[in-house]
Amino acid sequence: MPVADFAERMGVSQGTLVRLEKGDPGVAVGAVAMALLALGELRRLGDVLDVSKDDTGLMLDIDSLPQRIRKPKPLVIGGKGPAEGKS
Repeated sequence: MPVADFAERMGVSQGTLVRLEKGDPGVAVGAVAMALLALGELRRLGDVLDVSKDDTGLMLDIDSLPQRIRKPKPLVIGGKGPAEGKS
């Protein structure tokens, strides 16, 4: 199908369609939905939006986790440390 015809079926400009094909992150999700609709694949929109299938996002989340978790310091009440308060 020619680009002009596909863009017309989607209701977007040819430039938007070319940007979509190149993976431009600035293309609206509505344009993606219209492309899927024009292709008869609208059911796949759920897969696109499923965060559990976003490998890049999941890797970024893992990278942002702390590398080491420290035990919290003991609570100091009234200026006395834990050892000073014991009799």
